[in-house]
Amino acid sequence: MKMISRSDISDTLWKWRYKVSHIGQSEEKTLSKYPPLESSIDDPKAPAPPSRDTSYGVDAVVKTFYEGRHSNDTYYNWVDYPPKQLSKSASKAQDRMAIKIYKIKDKDKPVISGRFALKYYIIEIQSPVLVSALKDIVSKEDVYLEPTETATFRPPFRTLYFCSEDIAALQKSSDEGSVVKSHLGLLLRVMGDVFGESRIRVRQLQASGLISYELAWTFFPKNAVVYSWATNCELLSKVVDTSYKKVNQVSCLVLNCQVIVFDGETFAWQDQELEIPQFDGNRPISELPHYPLAFHTDPEGVRARLSARGKKVLDFQGLTYCNYNGVGIYHEDGKKPVKHNVDGRILVDVFGYNKHHRTQGVREAKDPELQKNRILLIDPTFDDQLPPIGNGTASSAAQLPESSSTSKRLTEDRQRKNKEGMLARDEDLKFMSPVLEGYALKNKIWSVSFYVDDIEPMVWNDEAYDHLVYNEQQKDLVLSFVENHRSTKQSMDDVIRGKGQGLIILLSGPPGTGKTLTAEAVADRTRRPLFYLQAEDLGINVASLGVNIKKVFEMATEWNAVILLDEADVFMAERCPNDIARNELVSIFLRELEYFRGIIFLTTNLYDTIDGAFRSRVSIHLLFSPLLPEARLVLWRKFLQRLPPLLGEEESPMKDLNEEDLKELAMWDLNGREIKNAIKMVRSWCEFKRYDMTLSRLESGIKVTAPHVSKRDYTYSKDLYD
Repeated sequence: MKMISRSDISDTLWKWRYKVSHIGQSEEKTLSKYPPLESSIDDPKAPAPPSRDTSYGVDAVVKTFYEGRHSNDTYYNWVDYPPKQLSKSASKAQDRMAIKIYKIKDKDKPVISGRFALKYYIIEIQSPVLVSALKDIVSKEDVYLEPTETATFRPPFRTLYFCSEDIAALQKSSDEGSVVKSHLGLLLRVMGDVFGESRIRVRQLQASGLISYELAWTFFPKNAVVYSWATNCELLSKVVDTSYKKVNQVSCLVLNCQVIVFDGETFAWQDQELEIPQFDGNRPISELPHYPLAFHTDPEGVRARLSARGKKVLDFQGLTYCNYNGVGIYHEDGKKPVKHNVDGRILVDVFGYNKHHRTQGVREAKDPELQKNRILLIDPTFDDQLPPIGNGTASSAAQLPESSSTSKRLTEDRQRKNKEGMLARDEDLKFMSPVLEGYALKNKIWSVSFYVDDIEPMVWNDEAYDHLVYNEQQKDLVLSFVENHRSTKQSMDDVIRGKGQGLIILLSGPPGTGKTLTAEAVADRTRRPLFYLQAEDLGINVASLGVNIKKVFEMATEWNAVILLDEADVFMAERCPNDIARNELVSIFLRELEYFRGIIFLTTNLYDTIDGAFRSRVSIHLLFSPLLPEARLVLWRKFLQRLPPLLGEEESPMKDLNEEDLKELAMWDLNGREIKNAIKMVRSWCEFKRYDMTLSRLESGIKVTAPHVSKRDYTYSKDLYD
């Protein structure tokens, strides 16, 4: 026999009691039971409803249904009687209460004899006097109250916990016998019941240097300084709020914090979330991934180090060309950040990052949501004060020349004002983000965050230009053109405005003759970034090639960079009727090159196959012939003279070689790359074995690194049949 529960009996009794007490007061209301409308809402022109049963909806009656027992979010059991309600007198009595407390079963505590412990679920403050008194106090926690509305607080009652001292001080200073003093005293007693046990526990844990997961939020009041060890460095952030929630199905205490970042115009607070995964029992505070700085063994040392790092960030507001050796963090929307090892030259370029990677428009920075987080105010005439891109600091040693791009960056004056403004806020410098965005030239990717601590000043290689084995006058001609490109107004332009303003330098010749080195050396001598590309970086897909080239050319122009497109044959090959796909690639590249306003070096081993349209558009053509013995002799000497002493020796490796030995080496039919490779391998061999670098060992190295080459004495002529 099915047992009937007490709740079922109670529900049935309530149902019949409600029905009997409301006889003649059906939930069905006729028109006469509603108050008259102020104006008719009938529309005689409204379309007639679809035809139904003639009795369907004919009675002018409203029927009300209520959510019945066993209903849930996905299923409702509708009944025609309401749930039990408070009487009007009881409801009115409830509304008179200054404070209402709601408790629920505490399922985190053990159940003894079927009895649950209870915990606070909601605290409602109904007293307008009390709400008015709390209004200014809780606003410090970003909670805003309206005296005419009920103030509701939910677990863990963070606002009340961290405002308790201010509430107690207000209650103490209030007039004796006043309503506000009485109501504040009542609230303090409630708070004593809510937080009494927790406060004692927190004090004991802090004295022992411990922390528990359920009380961890009490360690992070608003504006608390949090110490973290980020991916690759120390980090300090400022607490805004905390909350418990699940992150990837793992329960975490999430610290909503802020750090200071440079947004391309000024410095602003940026939100970030720090997660502390759930843990059992107590744990030493300093073992957490994020903990209050006050519990660090050397808080003053941390402040000093991070303030110094923050000052360093102030010098990277412009376009900065520099060296980097460390980890770079690659960010892509919707994906987990990826770490890259970056070793080489980079461009720190927050403005370019916002423009090219985030595709940020010129007005996005004016978003009120972003503006309110800015630390320094921007002059309303700021846009008119900005110069064209290229006026940022290139390095500690050089200034990038001005570009004709219409995009704008910060002037040096604006950078100086930003820097002065931040230096005046010395206490905020320790919150500066340790990373800056930019472009990794070697990795060829945007959206890389570089650690400020790993950024090093640019070291220019002036020896590379002197090391070039080429006609001195032609070298000087190329250098002069690159140095002066667009520094003065062009005296002659194409018929179509904007066309033909680029400097296109073609380098053709066999491998290893110095084509790539020429572009690299000229870029360094002129203090310009080198943007090295190969065909696969642009792609050979007709649909995307034009977009890729436009983007590369635009970035290079903004940076005043020298583009080196190595082995560009695929884009310059002579067009023929039988290869439509290749013709499209050539046409697209030719069209984009026509409107390019920067400097580009194109290298090829196949000059004879170049399309005639390219030949006519080349500004300078340098032809690199196979190295003659005289040139090889110069290269052998230059490479060997640059070698440092072998391990354990003080003299140069050249001590075991004389001029005749160098002439013997020059007889080997090698190109520059092969000479360099042979020297490199023989040096490693000799250093490991403690050998001297002699002629015989160098020739042995040649035979194993370039076995295809031969040795020939060019000092006398050879008969065809010799």
